[in-house]
Amino acid sequence: MFEPAERKQFAIQVSPKVYEAVAKRAREQGLSPTGLAKLLFEAAFAARIGQERAAPVDDAELDRQVTLVFACAGHGDVSAISNATGVAEATIERILKAWRKTGAKA
Repeated sequence: MFEPAERKQFAIQVSPKVYEAVAKRAREQGLSPTGLAKLLFEAAFAARIGQERAAPVDDAELDRQVTLVFACAGHGDVSAISNATGVAEATIERILKAWRKTGAKA
């Protein structure tokens, strides 16, 4: 059985313009503004760690990191996830369907 992971949280403030932009994009993806902000933070953090390890991150790499974070969260365009991960689109569709089905029960 899985043990729940301990969670820590940050409290940040952003301008109303940034908040509304995040909230709009979150709604379009069926997420809360906080949920989208979490995914964006995780993607940016992963990219920053790559820079610290002397693996420079260009725009294309950052795009791949963001896509992978969203893919792992079960969100995103099937073809983009396929391109970023190298996994066949049919497999991605089955994974996303299973995640959504499991998430609906949670």
